[in-house]
Amino acid sequence: MVSLSIGKNSLRRILLIGCVLMAVFIFIDLRIIPAVLHNDYLISRLGFQIPAVFLLYLFTFHTRFEDFRQIGLLLCILVVTLANYWIIQQSWLGAKFVFSYEGTLLYTFFAFFILRIKFKFGLIYVALSLLGFGVLVLSYPIYGMYNSVNFGFIAMAQIICLYGLYTLNNSLNKVDDLTAKLQELSRVDQLTGLLNRRAYEHDGAIVYEHAKRLQIALSVFMIDIDNFKDYNDAYGHQKGDEVIAIQANILKSIFKRQSDIIGRFGGEEFIVITSNLTENVAERMAQRVLDSWMAELIPHGKGAGGVYVSCSIGIVSVVPSDNTTLKKFIGMADTALFEAKAAGRNRYKSTTL
Repeated sequence: MVSLSIGKNSLRRILLIGCVLMAVFIFIDLRIIPAVLHNDYLISRLGFQIPAVFLLYLFTFHTRFEDFRQIGLLLCILVVTLANYWIIQQSWLGAKFVFSYEGTLLYTFFAFFILRIKFKFGLIYVALSLLGFGVLVLSYPIYGMYNSVNFGFIAMAQIICLYGLYTLNNSLNKVDDLTAKLQELSRVDQLTGLLNRRAYEHDGAIVYEHAKRLQIALSVFMIDIDNFKDYNDAYGHQKGDEVIAIQANILKSIFKRQSDIIGRFGGEEFIVITSNLTENVAERMAQRVLDSWMAELIPHGKGAGGVYVSCSIGIVSVVPSDNTTLKKFIGMADTALFEAKAAGRNRYKSTTL
């Protein structure tokens, strides 16, 4: 997924670089500003700005940082900005020295496009930043006749940055939505809405390892629609697809636990991987699948097919061990399915190790 937020490690590096850059600017600024302002300047930099950035750096190690990331970014950049306004004020009051206001734009750009603050927090920052600068230029004639011009410049620049942030945020959200849809398409069989082979093998492996670790039974069901080829040839592919979709819906209506893995094995074959079922419970669920088909009363009667569409099921329900694998479970269930077909179809067969 594409995310507006950067990773914590990247954020930490950026914050440390920010601290270093501020420290470098201290040496540069002290050579420019009057000596009488040095103490106030150092208070601003070393007492507020650098500590604010470093505290945010330390906060990134907190377990709940992600819950409060945006608030932390907002507070940090506000402290840095307001501390800059304070030194502008002190420079004017203490020595009638006009301290540069352009740092505000750098802070805005840094917060929006480097730290990647979210739009609503960016909006709060711009509002408070402009309020602070507005109070500053209304209270003191720091920039003389250019007070209002400089305020307008800051306001327009921040609004442009805010629009850029909104556009970036909106674009990345669209990319996120598209990525999520593509990921879903890569996992789901489009006809049935069930997991495809890659997805059920991945999720099934997780359920298998969970059952093995807790030493609870893992159940694998292999389901095959009886004489599907005869039905498909006689009634057409559209009707065949409808029958496949019905089989999927039956399975979804019976295996409803969040941990139940239902997938399309291929063609008219389906697979269910679940855990913590006794052999008797697994067999009862298989019988429910068979009964659901009988309730559908979909005519077949073509080729070797029975009067109505039905299915056959192979089941294995065993506690995993070091001598088993998910692949072995699937193979055992497939063998049981073959036995159910050989015994006359429209039935289930259960097997164990």
